[in-house]
Amino acid sequence: MSARRLLLLPAVTVLLALTACGTEESGSGSTASAPANGTPSPTSTVTTMTAGDVKSADCPSGATLQKLVELPKDMTFGKVECVKDWAGADPQGPKAGDGVYLFHYTAGTGWKYYGEGSGYDCKDLGLTVPAPFCISDPATTTTKPATAKPATTKPVTTSPTCPSAKTLGSLVELPKGVTFGKVECVKDWAGADPQGSNVGDGVYLFHYTAGTGWKYYGEGSGYDCKDLGLTVPAPFCISD
Repeated sequence: MSARRLLLLPAVTVLLALTACGTEESGSGSTASAPANGTPSPTSTVTTMTAGDVKSADCPSGATLQKLVELPKDMTFGKVECVKDWAGADPQGPKAGDGVYLFHYTAGTGWKYYGEGSGYDCKDLGLTVPAPFCISDPATTTTKPATAKPATTKPVTTSPTCPSAKTLGSLVELPKGVTFGKVECVKDWAGADPQGSNVGDGVYLFHYTAGTGWKYYGEGSGYDCKDLGLTVPAPFCISD
C-alpha cells in the first residue's frame, strides 16, 4: 500500500500546478474598472478675455512690452491697459507726453508695436467697445500734432549692416495699407520711410544695440541728432 501512494503523489502535484497556471492567465487579461462613484476626471478650464477686461492674464506687463521697443533715456512703461487684442502702455519719464504706446497681438507672432500717440479711433482698430487708448466717437477724433520738418541733409554713410524694409517691417505692425519704402542708415540708427495712404512726413526710427539687434525707437520728424548721439548729419534728424 505504501508503494501505491508514492506513485499517486506526482500526479496530484501536476494537477495543482496546472490549476494555478490557469488562474494567472485569466487574471492577466482583466482591466481596471471605472471609479465606483462614476465621477469623471476633472478637466482644465481656460479663461477667455472679454471686451474691456484690462485684468486678463493675457494682458502683457510693462516689462514685457518694453522688450519690444527702445524707449528714450529715463523712460519706462507704467500702467498697461488691454482691450481684446490691443494693449496701451503709458510712458513714464521727464519727457513723456500724453499719448500711449500701442501694441497689437496676433496669433503666431505675439505682441508687436503698432503706434504711438493719443488720437487713435477705436473703429480704425476694429474695436466696437470703449477703450482707454482710443476715441469711440469719430466726431471727437483729434490728430497728432505735426512736428517740425527736419532740414534736408545728405546722408553721410550707409551702414553695411543696414536692415532691409522687410526686416524692419517684421518688428512693428504697420497700419493697413502702409509699408516701408526707403531705409537710410547712419551708424547704428535706421530711418524707414512709410509708404501708403494717410502717412505723414515722418519716419519710423530704429536703433541697433549689440546683443539685442534692431529695435523700434520712435516715429516722427523732429529728432535732434545730438539726442541720438550723432555728431554727423543724418536724413532722419536735425543737426545744428
